[in-house]
Amino acid sequence: MAALPALAVTLPQFRSDARATVEALEHSYHLGYSGGFLFDHLWPLGQPDRPALECWTTLAALAGRLGTLAAEAAGTAGPGGAGRASRPSQAPSPAPAASHEPFRLGTLVTRAGLRSSALLAHMARTVGSVAGAPPIVGIGTGDAGNRPENEAFGIPYHVDPTKRGAELLRAIDALRGPLGGTPAPPVWVGGTSHRAHGLAGRVADGWNGWGLHPDELAAGIAEVRRAAEDSGRDPAAIEPSWGGQVLVAEDAAEARAMLERWGAERAPEELARVLAGDGDSVVRRLAELGGAGAVWCVLAFVGGPALRMRTLLASASELSIRRSAASRSNQ
Repeated sequence: MAALPALAVTLPQFRSDARATVEALEHSYHLGYSGGFLFDHLWPLGQPDRPALECWTTLAALAGRLGTLAAEAAGTAGPGGAGRASRPSQAPSPAPAASHEPFRLGTLVTRAGLRSSALLAHMARTVGSVAGAPPIVGIGTGDAGNRPENEAFGIPYHVDPTKRGAELLRAIDALRGPLGGTPAPPVWVGGTSHRAHGLAGRVADGWNGWGLHPDELAAGIAEVRRAAEDSGRDPAAIEPSWGGQVLVAEDAAEARAMLERWGAERAPEELARVLAGDGDSVVRRLAELGGAGAVWCVLAFVGGPALRMRTLLASASELSIRRSAASRSNQ
């Protein structure tokens, strides 16, 4: 079986209270995941009556908590102080995972044009300063499905994709300029169109394909790398990643039942792209994505309690064991 990519999770944010988001960060960190990502929507897609925590202010809060967790893992946090970790009561209690690589925060994806490019870069630098490592800025141009969000908040939406692409380029330039900090945050362009592939290859540090099957992911990576080579860049320097919906259960029968309940009102095309099964089968499918070229997989758990799914998958993939072993090998 191919080696697993780095596994990260999307953190809960379609709510009005951030406590569950912070608890999910703590749980994911202690289980050994490699990162936590947020979407950048002003409301859940197509559901304007539901609440949503704003992406970048939430990232700043998570960065503060992450800094404390990292200090505690390194043994440098003050005893019993205000920053002591408080794991959620329902979470297991593994030893804090140590790693030669920091736990990363990121966006998947922030939309160019929702904020000025300079403001976006300044926010990314601030989050990185608090967290101790720059966030991974997954960024995209948005599409017609995002137009109602923009208009409801008085933010212009460009129907012309060329203009949205220009906004994205300005944002990337700003993130790599003085306001973005040193080192600059890694930038992943998200999207599955030929335009997104070309942009990623020409200007980005990475590319993210959402919900793709391994053969589709491999084809997208090849197109991104051709665009990089045509632009005189090193195609091997582009970091490919996968993001998508994942459902993990105790066994295959439970996974099928959970997927059927969750998918009752969803399109068959969406259901066909969910990685669903017991922990071992989901790990094998994530390894297939790694074999197709993904360096990261960002998991959005669906169909049941995310805490339980994070735990099942961590156990099946031995995340804490691998991270601790990696740390010992560098001592």
